Amino acid sequence: MKPSPNTAGLQNETKRTSAGFTLLELLISLLILAVVSGAVFEQINRMQKRSSAEAMKLDLNQQAREFLDQTVRDLHMAGYPAASMYSNPLASPSKVAAGLVSVSPTQILLEGDVNNDGNVYSVNISYVANDPSDPNCPCVRRSAATKIDADSFSQPTNPAYTETEHVFPPGTGAGQSGEDLFAFYDQNGNPVVIGLGADISTDAGKVTLASIKTVKINLSLVTNQRDPEGGGYVRSAMSATSRLNY
Repeated sequence: MKPSPNTAGLQNETKRTSAGFTLLELLISLLILAVVSGAVFEQINRMQKRSSAEAMKLDLNQQAREFLDQTVRDLHMAGYPAASMYSNPLASPSKVAAGLVSVSPTQILLEGDVNNDGNVYSVNISYVANDPSDPNCPCVRRSAATKIDADSFSQPTNPAYTETEHVFPPGTGAGQSGEDLFAFYDQNGNPVVIGLGADISTDAGKVTLASIKTVKINLSLVTNQRDPEGGGYVRSAMSATSRLNY
């Protein structure tokens, strides 16, 4: 007895259903899955690289901001307390702040009550191009020591210091940042020419330092690791100005 047409069609449909996917269909599905997965993982990898680069930039910006804020505070307190505040300033030289003692495009030596504790400190902020024992240089170091009864150039040096790491060499020459670390201006905003430096040890130096009313700090930092996204070195540049109060 022959099966009815409806029964034969049902049997054929059952066979096709139980056969599942063909090899070609499976390969096509795997290919589509691989393409989609590759696109997703590529986006994830790109986001991770971008996040890593932003983290490095954030660290540089934080370092730069801390250095600028500290330097601006130091400069604001330079020259305080002044000799005019004492009836006999020569009696206690350690209590009188000379203000700017020595300046150059990469260094500032100043005196002032930078900690607001009633004591005068000798503060040295200087660029260090190289230190064999410190892989984080070029760097900028700041140290502060309580002033003693001696001239401004015979003050003790504090062995402890804070350091701003991975500084891009300041200056206007080849391979440098394009700006000096420190720039100086008079009360009218005109640049004060200091050449390689000036200090209070000479009359000419005293006149030069007395004409300085504003200091601009230009800081450029660069990582020693490459940007995982762009391939270059991550760099950050910031600047700030400080008005002297004496």
